[in-house]
Amino acid sequence: MTNWIDGRFVADSSLPKRKGIAPFETMGAEGGEVPLWRHHLARLSTTTQRLGLPFVPGPELPAAARELLVHNDHRDAVLRLAVVPHAAGTAVVMTSRPRSPIKVVQLLPTVVARPADAPPGDVKAEPRGYYDAIRQQAQDGGADDGIVVVEDGVVLETALGNLWLRLDGRWVTPALDGRVLPGVARTLLLAAARRVGKPIEERRLDLADLHRAEALAHSNAVHGVRPACLCGTAPAVALVDSELQPLWSAARSS
Repeated sequence: MTNWIDGRFVADSSLPKRKGIAPFETMGAEGGEVPLWRHHLARLSTTTQRLGLPFVPGPELPAAARELLVHNDHRDAVLRLAVVPHAAGTAVVMTSRPRSPIKVVQLLPTVVARPADAPPGDVKAEPRGYYDAIRQQAQDGGADDGIVVVEDGVVLETALGNLWLRLDGRWVTPALDGRVLPGVARTLLLAAARRVGKPIEERRLDLADLHRAEALAHSNAVHGVRPACLCGTAPAVALVDSELQPLWSAARSS
């Protein structure tokens, strides 16, 4: 597999060893293009500024991303763009990988202690040990992804995306309280809902809400919005497809 580092295409073994917090973006590719590129680049720029890391995205990045996706035969896969601090400075790194074929996301509530040195919850960055542990706990229980449940019983997100619950006929997503990542797909879905006057609520959610929900959905920028369910239960695919999928289609075309 080939990667891209600071203007050069290199082998996997050439990836720099991270030293500190490394922000990154994970993007879905279609035909070698990244439809939501500008949204990811804007968030990465904001994050690097917040962390005090130098990042000036050059005009060569989009073309390099296309070339990398084509070279790795990942035209319809996943592109990762990271700003990596290391012993000799900071590197801009792009890698790619296959896209998961999962269409309905099986979820399992998990409780994992967040390490004191983990990046802030509202920042997409490495190290990812906390979210890796959440996902592993869920997979050990037969699920695809883990729901983050914190000590006060609040439901926040999943290891790989944002969470949506249909409660009393209305879609609700956990509020941004500094512990939830403002996902690109989440932001676009909420904006699309506002444009068409569809009420989607952002508020505190707990385990009781999770278990009484009429439907669950999972969103991230790689897969958009997907039906979800608690592990071992039936998903409400029709509700997600009829109510959230049109918003995602509108969001992508805006």
